[in-house]
Amino acid sequence: MQCKYCASEFPEDAQFCPLCGAFTGTKSDLPLEHLKLTILRADLSGFTKMSESMTAEEVMIFLNNVFSTMAEITASHKGIMYDIIGDEMVSIFGYPQESGFSPQMAIMAAEEMLRTILEMNKKETAENPIGLKIGIAMEKASLYNIGNDLRSSYIMTTGFAKSQVLQKNAEENTILICDNLYRIAKSFFTFEEIGEFVQDALSVRAFEYRMKGA
Repeated sequence: MQCKYCASEFPEDAQFCPLCGAFTGTKSDLPLEHLKLTILRADLSGFTKMSESMTAEEVMIFLNNVFSTMAEITASHKGIMYDIIGDEMVSIFGYPQESGFSPQMAIMAAEEMLRTILEMNKKETAENPIGLKIGIAMEKASLYNIGNDLRSSYIMTTGFAKSQVLQKNAEENTILICDNLYRIAKSFFTFEEIGEFVQDALSVRAFEYRMKGA
């Protein structure tokens, strides 16, 4: 059979294209969900420099403390800590049941994460304080659910790529969101348009979230 997205050939019993990963739609009973997910990606800026003066054990203890705190913040805003990659974390909001308020909850979680890091810096005596660079994107997603666990699901969405573009272009201790999220959240929060970022043919219009009292 031929993939309708990339035109590559794949076996008839394949559920996903082996080249581009698209769902082939060959079985109608595949446990596939279609949701609108809000994806938050946060990176610890300044951590590499700080870790140079730490032992490997101290680095692991520090990261465990930080990410366990971020996981608690995510859960308290009805999100799920989806993945941790080095000094970067990814959280998802709007699953298992899409909520009309999950986009706003993601922004509130991001603000609490940022304030928590800033408070940690006040308490620590480290010469090199750390920061957070946060990107949040809201996009439609298709989920091939395996065992009712988001972490073992196959998720197809541009939200991962868009949140990464935003996170990579965020200044230290700032939160950037995409235009889809801006349209929903602009009545609840204050934003400033930053401009458009282009990466690997992906264009993302960015807005910076302004924290109260910041």
